[in-house]
Amino acid sequence: MLNVALCSYGMSGKVFHAPLIAAESQLNLHTILQRSGDSALADFSQANLAKSFEEVLANPDIHVIVVNTPNEHHYPMTKAALLAGKHVVTEKPFTLSISEGEELIKIAQEQQKVLAVFHNKRLETDHLTVQKILESGELGRVVEIEWHYDRYRNNITHKAWKENPLPGSGTWWDLGVHMLDSMLTLLGRPQAVNADMRSLRRAEGSIDYFNVCFHYADMRVLLRSSTFVSEKGPTVSVHGDKGSFLKFGQDVQEAQLMKGIKPYEQNWANHGDDNLGTLVIQTENGAQRTQIESERGCYELFYRNIADAINGKDRLRFGAQQALLAVEMLLAAEESNLQQKTILV
Repeated sequence: MLNVALCSYGMSGKVFHAPLIAAESQLNLHTILQRSGDSALADFSQANLAKSFEEVLANPDIHVIVVNTPNEHHYPMTKAALLAGKHVVTEKPFTLSISEGEELIKIAQEQQKVLAVFHNKRLETDHLTVQKILESGELGRVVEIEWHYDRYRNNITHKAWKENPLPGSGTWWDLGVHMLDSMLTLLGRPQAVNADMRSLRRAEGSIDYFNVCFHYADMRVLLRSSTFVSEKGPTVSVHGDKGSFLKFGQDVQEAQLMKGIKPYEQNWANHGDDNLGTLVIQTENGAQRTQIESERGCYELFYRNIADAINGKDRLRFGAQQALLAVEMLLAAEESNLQQKTILV
């Protein structure tokens, strides 16, 4: 049994990490770092509470540390955990610079420890359904893919690391990184990027709108998000020379976790009728439309893979090297927006 320590019990710890760790039979949620209060014990009474990160690092019974803190803390805390001889899961985005990520990957290799990044959206219905469509070849030569992560949110939250124009803040780093991970996982490295980014809710705020186009040899990939979308369209659109695929609806796993529904419980990840896809194939007799059932999400596979990788049962599927490529693309798009031109990547 691998003992896991969670470095924060805010939204990500309470909703995502703790329930998913607890659902994996190879892991034990051993320690939760909660600097003030003890609310975590109401949910996980068997866990130990730590009041400092140093206490977590010094505990020889802890094998895995989850760094789920604000973005600017990812690098120093991950580095300290690796040097303390722990396996590490870091929240996305992995780091705020390429040099930081490269250093962490080198330390993990030297320490012979697993270093993973929590790219959970790869285990959601959008990614899995698009992956199935692309692998089927039904659309022929794919020429354009458009991902959306839209919401209507006109309020400003108290989270300065998300709302103020700081390194790694705003929706490009918070939401765009999810779409980037899907793009890179399914399609590999692009050739160039052209980005347009804005702050819609207040002039001095962080980015909350982006329209980013990545260039592949014979394909364009558009990543789009806005905080002023009241009526959502397709979450993903895929267009090829034989037809199109439109994916609608949201994955239910996050909403279920927020309601206390956990992996392996009844109806886990069972999406509603609004979560569907439409496949349109052009034939000699006209367009042939088919409703496609969306793939079921599977967040529970993330920590299963972490445990299997540590125990030598499987390769690590959420490695830091891929996550670092996403950081490189995040930074390249910001530079493109700054220069207002297409740049090679």
